[in-house]
Amino acid sequence: MPGGYRVFYSRLRTTNGNWGDPQNWAVAEVFTRDFVRFENDRDVSPKGYASPGDVVKWDGRFILPYQTYPATPTQLCFSESPDLLTWAAPKFFLPEARFLPWNSLKRVIDPTLVLDGETLHCYFVGSANVTNAAGKTVRANLLGHALTRDPKLAQWEILSTNAPLLGVSERAPDGVENVMVFRTGGHWTMIYSEGLADQHLALATSTDLRNWKLAGPIQIARQKWMARKYGAPFVWREADQWLMILMGQNAAGRTTFGLLTSTDGQRWTVLPEAP
Repeated sequence: MPGGYRVFYSRLRTTNGNWGDPQNWAVAEVFTRDFVRFENDRDVSPKGYASPGDVVKWDGRFILPYQTYPATPTQLCFSESPDLLTWAAPKFFLPEARFLPWNSLKRVIDPTLVLDGETLHCYFVGSANVTNAAGKTVRANLLGHALTRDPKLAQWEILSTNAPLLGVSERAPDGVENVMVFRTGGHWTMIYSEGLADQHLALATSTDLRNWKLAGPIQIARQKWMARKYGAPFVWREADQWLMILMGQNAAGRTTFGLLTSTDGQRWTVLPEAP
């Protein structure tokens, strides 16, 4: 927005130390002009919600997608705003995604909305138990894809009905999550969190938002704030470069945001680490 940036994020407040208490979670928003000083930090959702996706403007209003958390069943929802300042109560959408045959744990998380003309795409994450190379059963996150032309987000066509769009691989035996999709020239670029325990970023490209060519991990120089793992990217265009805000976890398990730059949306450089 003019004069600065509105950053939406998941806020965890553990006054009782309980990660699993929905009253400790909310979608929050903070304003910054320079990513050094932050102001007007506030909740924009009720308690029991998290994982905001990217805001899109569609049918005359702004839409912010997110999810219930951590109470089960986890479901997708969105809030509407005329001005990015006041947000309506959450409305649920895509409940049928919970019952896809590959989503055996019947959970739906991490919505990402992508606008292409009159069509709104939603990439979402479901989960299933899988057996890894060591013979151990682990939960894996799997990527689904749906689209709508309904301004009310009530009627959806799910494209990933019988199988996920992305799932487990040798590099990511526990799957993928946190997708970011943006247009780069004549094609679309997807940057996503590959893996859960050993999370990092990976890249894919597409000409139609439906069929994706995987390009493998994105090589990023490690810094202390992201020493353990990193993921959940958000990308935007500014002047003659791309910018990314990225969530990292340090060796002590503390979560921090960092900034990266790119000239092409595929090769990324981390800004110098703050003292």
